Amino acid sequence: MFSAEDGAWAILDKAVKKYEDHFDDDFPVYEYAEMTSGNGFDFSVDGARRLSKFIDERIKQGKPVAVPDGYEDRLY
Repeated sequence: MFSAEDGAWAILDKAVKKYEDHFDDDFPVYEYAEMTSGNGFDFSVDGARRLSKFIDERIKQGKPVAVPDGYEDRLY
């Protein structure tokens, strides 16, 4: 089970939706749990902001992220 700091999920959700709308593909958010962690949470506000900036850069560069084989079949 993952933990989220108050406010983090709203930032993540907005960034992921932006990515998915732009690339018309799912974003593998759990592959980036290391980037989003902090303050004792798996998804911290600062981490969500880092991921949002990362997603903005990927969109700006026109480079979708790789989705590992079997990602959709994993249980988290």
